[in-house]
Amino acid sequence: MNVQFPEFELFGPKVEAAWAALQRQYADRITGAELDHLFACLVFGLTSPAYGDQEPALHFNVCRALVAMKLPPDRTEAALHTTPEPTQPWVAGACALIESQGAKMGRALQEKTSNLEDFSTAKANAATGSLGKNEENAT
Repeated sequence: MNVQFPEFELFGPKVEAAWAALQRQYADRITGAELDHLFACLVFGLTSPAYGDQEPALHFNVCRALVAMKLPPDRTEAALHTTPEPTQPWVAGACALIESQGAKMGRALQEKTSNLEDFSTAKANAATGSLGKNEENAT
C-alpha cells in the first residue's frame, strides 16, 4: 500500500493493536459488518485530534488508508460509508464509545509525539548551542 502521510508510522501500530482488540472482544458477538464499522469508528476517533481541523477529504483519506491496513477494499469502503443495522441494542452505543476511546488514544499519541518533537528540538538546539560556544572559545 502506498500511504502518503508521515503520521502513518505513528498510527499504524495503534491500528494494528485496535483491530486485534476489537476482534478479541467482539468477533463472536456481532456481525463482520458491525465489527468493521466499529473499527472505522475507532480509526476516525484516533485520527481526529490530528486531522479533525484539517480538510475533511484529507481526514477521510487518512482513515481510509488506515482501515485498509486490515480490511480489503470492499469492506473498507463499506465500513466507512455504511452504518450496519445493529444486531444487538448495545452496538449503536458501542460505536460512539469506541470512537471516543480512539480520540483519547489519538490525543495521548499527539501529546507523546509533541513531547518527543520538543525533546528532539531541545536536544538539537543544545548540540548546536554547545558547538557555537566551542567555536566562540576557539577564536
